[in-house]
Amino acid sequence: MSLVSKTYIIFTITVLFTGCAYFNTFYNAQQYYEEAEKLRLEKDGQSIPITAMDKYGKTIVKCKKVIDDFSESRYVNDARLLMAKSRYYRSDYDLAIDDLNVVMGEGSKKMAEEARYWRALCKWKKGSESAGLNELNNLLEETTTKNIKAKCYLSLAEIAKESKDIDLALSNLQKAAKLTVNRNEKGVIYGRLSEMAFNRQDYDMATEGYNNVISYSLSKDKIESSHLQILKILRIQKNYRAAQKKIKAMLLDEKFTRISGELELELVQLYRAQGDMSDIEPRLESIVNDYQRTSVSAEAYFQLGQIYTSDKWDLIKAKEYFNMVSKESSRSLFSPMAKNYANAIDEYQEANRDLHIHETMNKSELNPGEPVEPIDSTRSFVSSKVRPDRTEPELYYQLADLEAFTFNRLQESIIYLEKVINDYPETTFRSKSMFALVFVYESLNDSILSLNAKNDILSAFPESEYAAYLNDDSTKYVPKGQKKIFMQAESQLMYDKDNAIDLFKSAIAMNNAGEYSASAAYAIGYYYDQEAVVDSALKYYTWIKENHPRSEQSIQANSRMMSINLALSTIEADTTESVIQD
Repeated sequence: MSLVSKTYIIFTITVLFTGCAYFNTFYNAQQYYEEAEKLRLEKDGQSIPITAMDKYGKTIVKCKKVIDDFSESRYVNDARLLMAKSRYYRSDYDLAIDDLNVVMGEGSKKMAEEARYWRALCKWKKGSESAGLNELNNLLEETTTKNIKAKCYLSLAEIAKESKDIDLALSNLQKAAKLTVNRNEKGVIYGRLSEMAFNRQDYDMATEGYNNVISYSLSKDKIESSHLQILKILRIQKNYRAAQKKIKAMLLDEKFTRISGELELELVQLYRAQGDMSDIEPRLESIVNDYQRTSVSAEAYFQLGQIYTSDKWDLIKAKEYFNMVSKESSRSLFSPMAKNYANAIDEYQEANRDLHIHETMNKSELNPGEPVEPIDSTRSFVSSKVRPDRTEPELYYQLADLEAFTFNRLQESIIYLEKVINDYPETTFRSKSMFALVFVYESLNDSILSLNAKNDILSAFPESEYAAYLNDDSTKYVPKGQKKIFMQAESQLMYDKDNAIDLFKSAIAMNNAGEYSASAAYAIGYYYDQEAVVDSALKYYTWIKENHPRSEQSIQANSRMMSINLALSTIEADTTESVIQD
């Protein structure tokens, strides 16, 4: 073979090898980005899972290699745009803008338009909302590309939602959905639209949106979730027959085997909504047997515990059920609430025991010759010298508080509150009980008795902080009491998780150091933990450690933080390893 032939062959191999190298590197970057996008879209585009963040990081590494090592290749601008988008999702907005400016100057018209879009988003995320809006609206007027228009409408919807302009947000989402070609993205947009419409109680629009999610989404989770939301809407609209028919049909369909437990729980809610209480407990007992060690059985046990603290008033049985919640699923959102109820039962029983000791000692002091009664089945006898630390009015007040604001037994709480008011007039618990009575009657929707109770405290304690609070018109429409807000959040958790989380946040905002702040913060952190919104989960777990370091929730939060940080460190190591390999 001649020298010329050898040179030609070497040259050809070199060109082919170099071409393959930069193409493969860019192809790998695209693969990582597409995998990250799939993971992000599965979360409705609202939160970015850790695994997606890792893949965006690997995308950046591969794109930098194309730009640095193959600067003359035709994929450089594509790589720079892909890198900028990945940096946007990793919140590296300044670096992303630098890349996008280069693409706008050197890339094709199509690439420049897309770069303008992403630059507008970066400006918005950096805090320049007006600059971001202007760029998006200008681009919307100038572009003829359907995909860019759809993206602009989608981002304008996000900005409108952030500004609390829900009508504008919904309008832009509808326009984005119609223009979007990608089926999965269309499903995500309809998911946002339906959720927003549901939260503002526009159930017809929400139903239409959920049906479109079912039609377009590629995510089995989102399709199943949309079916469940449609069932909730049917229940809310009191279309019980249609809801029951849909549930029974889905339970017979193998496609919905994964959510059969959730369907059974929804059937329980239907029974409750129709007042058919006799079928609820047997159905829940069936669920805990059929779906053992799942979040479904955990929720069923929680509901059984509530039945035995409200309707049946069997605290021993109720506590057994509440203790089963975390055993069935420690990751259940109902686990921290079940622990709170179990603790409340202990407090209630302890208060009753202490009251019995007081009563027995009072009787003993009046009749010193009589034998002292045993206080419980253990046959332990009451000391004739040592009384409980807490006084009788304090114990009665605690029982009233637990009855009303934990177990939702409002009528029973009134008996204890009136006993404190009438039998212990000289104690500080009289004014507390009178104040609590205002809100108990308010919860019973008895405006006349609530007004009477309010006038009583204004007359008896005109200079007290309670009177000042009741006289403050600014508090007229503000929810009264952290505990009440916490209870509302708990009650909403089964029906509307987003609203429940907002209520938990309101409870914390009312009083950072309040009795229910740690529990509320843990519920929020746990919710974000399950949704893989890592930054938010760590934020609330850290808040608990800093503000309530000795609480039970602090121990649980610390455990979850360690697990999350371990996962994050593993991902960072993986990303570093890919850099070293390159």
